[in-house]
Amino acid sequence: MCVTLNSLRLYEELELTGGLLRVNGKVVAFTLGEEVSDDTFVVHIEKAFAEIQGAYPMINQQFVEHECMKYKYINREEDTGAEGLRKAKLSYRPVFLVEKGTVTKREATV
Repeated sequence: MCVTLNSLRLYEELELTGGLLRVNGKVVAFTLGEEVSDDTFVVHIEKAFAEIQGAYPMINQQFVEHECMKYKYINREEDTGAEGLRKAKLSYRPVFLVEKGTVTKREATV
């Protein structure tokens, strides 16, 4: 949650783009992301109240429709190994998937 709160606090400094979904005036979902190249937008954070049926697909669809139409690719980031999240992300029919890797700092040699 710390990353989400910090992203909201530093929204302008990080040059993020975001969107809200409201039902009866109350925020039920939001999303944050940024352009990473001329043809790619990455969605870093997407949150919704799970009890609001359809909130996740709706914030995704509306955000892309209103903020991301100029991009060829929308990077939805990793699924964190959660089967339901993976299934939901695959339902958007990704053009390709990239296997997650690990970056480590190399020790300095003398």
